[in-house]
Amino acid sequence: MAAKNWTEQQKNCINSRGGTLLVSAAAGSGKTSVLVERVISRITDEKSPVDIDRLLIVTFTNAAAAEMKQRLAAALSDLISQDPGNFHLQRQQMLLGRAQISTVHGFCSALIRENFHLLGLPPQFRIGDTAEIARIEQQALDETAEELYKENFPEFIELAFLLSPGKDDRALLETILRIYYFIQSHPYPEKWLAEKLAEYTDDLPVEQTRWGAVVLQKARDLLMSASSLIHRSLELSEEDDMMSARYSATLAGEYEMLKKAAEDITRCGWDEARQLAESLDFGSLPPLRNYYDKPRQERVQSLRNNAKDLVRKELRGLFCGTEQECREDIRKLWAMAAALFEAVRRFSARFSELKRSKGMLDYNDLEHMALKLLIGEDGKPTQLARELSERFEEVLVDEYQDTNAAQDALFSAVSRGESNLFMVGDVKQSIYGFRQAMPEIFLARRDSYTLYDGENFPAAITLGDNFRSRPEITDAVNFVFRQLMSKSVCGMDYDEEEELRAAAKYPDDSGHQTELLIIDGDTKNPEDTVDAAEARAIAERIREIMDSLKVFDKESSQQRKPRYSDFCILLRSKTAHAGAYVDELSRLGIPACADETKGFFLLPEICAAVALLKVIDNPMQDVPLLSALFSPAFGFTPDHLAKIRLNDPDSRLYTALRRYSKNGGDHELKKQVQSFLSRIDRWRLLAVTMPADLLIHRVYQDAALPSIAAAMKNGEQRVANLRILHDMARRFEDRGFRGLSAFIRMIDHAEQLDEQGSAAFPGSLDAVRIISIHRSKGLEFPFVFIAGMGGRFNRESISGNLLIHSDMGVGFRRRDTDTLVQWNTLPRLAVSHSITKSELAEELRVLYVAMTRAREKLMMVMTLKSLENKLNSLSALISDEEQLPPYAVLEAGGVYDWILAAALRHPSGGQLRSLAGDEYMPVLPAEYEWTVDILPAPGPEEYKPQEDEQPQPDTAFAKIIEQRISYTYPYAEISALPAKLAASDIASGRVLRENIAKSRPAFLSEGGLTPAERGTALHTFMQFADYDAAAKDVKAEISRLVSKGYLTAEQGRAVPVEKVERFFAGSLYQRLKKADRLLREVRFTIEVPAKTLFDTGLSPDSEDEFVVVQGIADCVIVENGSLTVVDYKTDYVKTGEELIERYREQLGFYATALEQTLGMPVHECLFYSFSLNTAVDASRAIKKTG
Repeated sequence: MAAKNWTEQQKNCINSRGGTLLVSAAAGSGKTSVLVERVISRITDEKSPVDIDRLLIVTFTNAAAAEMKQRLAAALSDLISQDPGNFHLQRQQMLLGRAQISTVHGFCSALIRENFHLLGLPPQFRIGDTAEIARIEQQALDETAEELYKENFPEFIELAFLLSPGKDDRALLETILRIYYFIQSHPYPEKWLAEKLAEYTDDLPVEQTRWGAVVLQKARDLLMSASSLIHRSLELSEEDDMMSARYSATLAGEYEMLKKAAEDITRCGWDEARQLAESLDFGSLPPLRNYYDKPRQERVQSLRNNAKDLVRKELRGLFCGTEQECREDIRKLWAMAAALFEAVRRFSARFSELKRSKGMLDYNDLEHMALKLLIGEDGKPTQLARELSERFEEVLVDEYQDTNAAQDALFSAVSRGESNLFMVGDVKQSIYGFRQAMPEIFLARRDSYTLYDGENFPAAITLGDNFRSRPEITDAVNFVFRQLMSKSVCGMDYDEEEELRAAAKYPDDSGHQTELLIIDGDTKNPEDTVDAAEARAIAERIREIMDSLKVFDKESSQQRKPRYSDFCILLRSKTAHAGAYVDELSRLGIPACADETKGFFLLPEICAAVALLKVIDNPMQDVPLLSALFSPAFGFTPDHLAKIRLNDPDSRLYTALRRYSKNGGDHELKKQVQSFLSRIDRWRLLAVTMPADLLIHRVYQDAALPSIAAAMKNGEQRVANLRILHDMARRFEDRGFRGLSAFIRMIDHAEQLDEQGSAAFPGSLDAVRIISIHRSKGLEFPFVFIAGMGGRFNRESISGNLLIHSDMGVGFRRRDTDTLVQWNTLPRLAVSHSITKSELAEELRVLYVAMTRAREKLMMVMTLKSLENKLNSLSALISDEEQLPPYAVLEAGGVYDWILAAALRHPSGGQLRSLAGDEYMPVLPAEYEWTVDILPAPGPEEYKPQEDEQPQPDTAFAKIIEQRISYTYPYAEISALPAKLAASDIASGRVLRENIAKSRPAFLSEGGLTPAERGTALHTFMQFADYDAAAKDVKAEISRLVSKGYLTAEQGRAVPVEKVERFFAGSLYQRLKKADRLLREVRFTIEVPAKTLFDTGLSPDSEDEFVVVQGIADCVIVENGSLTVVDYKTDYVKTGEELIERYREQLGFYATALEQTLGMPVHECLFYSFSLNTAVDASRAIKKTG
């Protein structure tokens, strides 16, 4: 095995000794390889080698533990092959089988089995399966509720009335269960309940309560966001003398008002803060008449209006009552919280009692019983914990970001006072909040540890080199998350330390830019689904990529043609949408497979197998028996069944089969029935003595079920699914022999609970893989689509009357039992805000996981309606700071808001900024371009493979069709006229009636920028350049615009320096410098008769129809009360007359529009030709339009 070239940071992780180390390993940084190498380095250390069974290695999945063992085994084998006589290495190979490499639950289970007597457990205790635990859970819940109702506990009755106002108390019971499981992630659940209840009795001023502090902090954040928006509007106004004279004083006063309010609101009492929020007054801006820069004015007003909304709607809505009203709410809620927590305690005790009576534990019991063994009532490690600490030289924890408080306490107890911990993970990939993972534990350690220097411990190291993805992808990830992740939102800043550094080696070829595909939901057929429309757009991109790009094989360092299995579609929801994508892609001829398309027991091959097992268990069940008969394994048809039923129409189906086997009239059918019954009898006999897994294996062999499944479509996956069913039975039997009947009952119960598991995905299948983002964690694919990004966030978790949060406790609404009026309370408001913040932080991390799965190309797909309105609203939230304001992130409706907000400030987001109507949007630098495409919703298309024979047409029907399609709509001419045109579409007196591609195809990118794109680069330079600075040093000004993100690096190189220098040395620039006022990029919109645009082929009715023309004038000189229009041209021409002939009509529209827009006459019209290096006077040739 060739020696690996480790980075300096990786070497530090591998070789560090002397204390606890926390490794923050970014996506694709080689985390697992580093962890394996550290273990190898510990057991082969020349100075102090450690036996491998003296290392405790904890992972969070069985698969990860198995992979770790495999990697270590391979590494040891390789080392032994290089040094066959090394006894120490051979010993490590022998010890590997007993090494402590397991999940947290595996470690706890082993610990409890070794020390069951200390816990009063029977030695044969077992882990209950899902169905068993659910039945006991329901029994304990029913008995607890019945006991509380019998006691007529008044607070409990009031609680039931609040949570279950309907006909039953299901919501109440679900709440008890939810809180019980919620607190199991804490090391001491009872203590958590007591602490959260005590908060309701703290006699503190409202602003000093945990809830009041959270609400006031949110108020401060809102005021800071509002002040940031006002500050940006102030800066924009001060850039223009005319606006500054009217607006600046008002805006400066509002900025100071908001800034001071933000400083004061967390320092004053509750009622004072409430009054402060009510007192903030904005007033009106002074009128600004005849102002020439409408976009600037609209941007300033939009920013200010948004700030006003933050104060008037959001800020004032935080104060749900006076101090006295809040204190009364808290006093009343204490009684309900006490009743709820008492119900949870009683359920917990009864649940534990029932489990113990059956010698059974669940996974939560494992962690808490292990804690009992390791931590005493005084909170200190027990003697057992101290002994374990001495046994383990080091405790290594993988995926540490997914740890909860109970698990963290376990690690601390066996790590010699936290002196020999090695923790590795990436807090940006903590996406298991629904399992009570607590990323704040990782963050707290990282923030308190010193940066690694080799001497001081505990220490933290960051691995930021990404060995997975092309730089186009890492650049996109960094660009997005620098804006979205902040301490205010998710407890951390995405700073230079967190950024991905592209370290993978790829060929330098084009076509790998990140893509944002926005499907216009307004054009979608109402009967079509979003999933189907997106699947069609994705199918088109897959075909294009298959034809145009290569995949780089890292193993061979060669490029190859893409395969369908190189593509992955990631979805946020695992069950609701995958099937639609599979169906649509398959219909279009693209093989696709989803390992989570349907519930496992609903899959056809599993339905057939389970039906047969149910017949073996009890053949008197007609439905399973019918399903088994019709399966390919037995070959019965409806005609066969009809004959069987005619022979015995009244009995159960099994009885009818028995009778037909004796007196059936169809000899062949009779033999078939006898064969079937003979098999069933034989299997039923085996079921009496054989475990379920062995019986299933036998049935598979006898009935050839795997062979039948293999012959069907997606056969490899179907066979793998049958194998999963067999494995389920084996695990079921491993807990103690219970046979087929018990296994069938477990399946039935799992189906009722909708816990149906997941289908298998065979790795060798050449098909597009469709999986959930959660399932994709740890995986990578050459080409990744993140689909369904137009969906809204699920806010169901903050909709109930009772909310719960790990840190904030519980919050209730109150309800008046007489009037039935209910209202929000301060605790619930604070808990709601905390839940929203936690969940959106997790959604950010889910997005990070999704974006970092791609190796070669990342494509984000969303379907949105009213895109222009969304962009306009987002633009009003964006200030000049790189990080988006916390409010803008936390109030997002879905991932689409985050991606669009980031894309608006990307150098490639010009089309989005144009739609937003915001030319003053600050643009951030990015090294690589994106492709941003806005597409009409693709309609259904048929996949038509080539056929040898062409079908013959029906001539009579063809004649009818010809007559119908030859009909001419009398007003077709008018309907064909565009409602809106760009002025640039008008040339030489004609409008070009053709469709223009919205983005350049990938194959045109291979040779760099096209002439049109080079022209765009020059225009962009002329738009944003500081002319005084450019006149002194053009190259320096280009560099400045590239660094600020106005130009990409490629565009910067395309700007023709010599030609620009000649422009600034010429007479036109001297005139620009002396102008009364110089306007650049002046936007206009005018309405003109169609006859002025279309000079041929229009009827009199059509000529008088109006068309809206929009445009942007490059440069307008204001001199002595009149205007000179300057249009920059980069076309190659030989004479100025060519330019005049080509663009005189366009320039005429500019002149007409600018006169109407700015209210001054146009005195002169000029082209400046960068090809000819001179100005061309076109004034005499211009005919104004009106």
